[in-house]
Amino acid sequence: MEGEQQSERCKASTHLSGNPTNQALGRNRDRFALIMQYNTIFEIGLKSFPWGGLLHPLPFFLVGILLFKFGKRRAVYQVTGFIVAVLAGMFLCILAVKLVPNYVEVRHTFKSGDSSIVEGLVKDFRPAPILGAANESFSVGGVDFSYNALDQTACFHDAPFRKGPIRSGLAVRIYYKDGCIQRLDVRQ
Repeated sequence: MEGEQQSERCKASTHLSGNPTNQALGRNRDRFALIMQYNTIFEIGLKSFPWGGLLHPLPFFLVGILLFKFGKRRAVYQVTGFIVAVLAGMFLCILAVKLVPNYVEVRHTFKSGDSSIVEGLVKDFRPAPILGAANESFSVGGVDFSYNALDQTACFHDAPFRKGPIRSGLAVRIYYKDGCIQRLDVRQ
């Protein structure tokens, strides 16, 4: 009897093609149905990298290069362009040294499965005020979360002027490590 059920499961999973991922989904279809009840709102990836913070010096670098290249009539334009380009390049390098290793570490932690998971209703939600510090905080399942919506981080920090997805009473599942929200799923 048990052998017949097992062979039926094997038949059911073989119609999912030879893809091992699809076969795993076939074997775990009961657990997969629970996962499908959530929409992923945020997940650490290239989209969440703080590109805006890293690229702030870029316009200054370009202006410096243009001044240096096209300021041949006056030496002061070339010197100014050179100084502006060098300073912008230094700031770009400093920001890259600050932001990239942090992003790689947080992303690796998430991808390696070293995150904690909490699931429940959002409670004690305090949205960022319209004026002043852009700090938002809330708790889920007894775990407190707080972030500044204007931080240059790869972690979840939805800006208040975008009217973020978090609100009181919302059913969520959060993957996190050391206060960094690495993935946010909202129940449908």
